[in-house]
Amino acid sequence: MRLLQRVLATVLALVLLLGGLLVVVEIVLAQLGRPPLVVPRQRWSAWVAGQTWELSTVRAVLVLVTVVGLLLVVAAARRGRPAALALPAGEAPPGVRASASRRTVEKALADAVRDVDGVVSAHARAGRRRVTVSATAMTRAGGTEQHVREAVDEGLRSLGLAGSLQPRVEMSFEERS
Repeated sequence: MRLLQRVLATVLALVLLLGGLLVVVEIVLAQLGRPPLVVPRQRWSAWVAGQTWELSTVRAVLVLVTVVGLLLVVAAARRGRPAALALPAGEAPPGVRASASRRTVEKALADAVRDVDGVVSAHARAGRRRVTVSATAMTRAGGTEQHVREAVDEGLRSLGLAGSLQPRVEMSFEERS
């Protein structure tokens, strides 16, 4: 989500910058008595003078601008996935906090699941409260799904995250004939 927020913020900033520059150029040209560069001032002025709050077009535009603004605020306020996951204090001295990068935790869990017999591929996604591990196995036989769940649980225990992250396992199977 951070990437989407950054792209939206950059695009919005560029649009506002270019719009502001255009307004400045148009104002300077109007003050100098020159013809407009892009905006036909006389036509727009006449059109705007004819608009009132009672017109449905004006209200629709205001509602649209308000909705877009609220969506941008919600997108900016939404918390993304954490960059690091706090590890339990354990035997650390008071005041010392340890953390592991989210990507390291995801890689460790995916690697642990790939080591299970019959698993072809695995991918993990860690959030603030849950880790989702997706694994693909060759066949349903042999209790592969149970072994994958055990590998995820053991991986979380070894990282000290068994109590803080809720594991979720998604299995898919490549049944070959």
